[in-house]
Amino acid sequence: MNRESLFKRLEAIPDRVNANAHLMHRGRFLNARIKLAIDEREYLLHIAEGRIVSLSPAMPLFQTIDLVIRGSAAAWSALWEPVPEAGWHDLFALCKRGEMRIEGDSQVLFSHLQYLKDLLATPRERVLA
Repeated sequence: MNRESLFKRLEAIPDRVNANAHLMHRGRFLNARIKLAIDEREYLLHIAEGRIVSLSPAMPLFQTIDLVIRGSAAAWSALWEPVPEAGWHDLFALCKRGEMRIEGDSQVLFSHLQYLKDLLATPRERVLA
């Protein structure tokens, strides 16, 4: 998967999450700003009560960030395969491999872990061009 395709998949996350009532219900108690990074390209994901309010490629100066999930293009590409290979299928597996890093408020991460995993798995679905 090329990098532009990865960026398109990441940029499709808000529409997919906001259209999924079950997923939004699961995240209904989450209010956070999360930085997602594919290699050096960073996005700011703003979540309010499980709904994605915005996803912007620009990082405002002095922005409060609750969580940072940073990975290589190879890691994101493997994670977003329709059926990822073992060891490439999960955030923690990718961290263990050294392909991803998760930093920030562990309370936010562990309180909303399944929601975040499901949110980050939405790009596995085909993106229509």
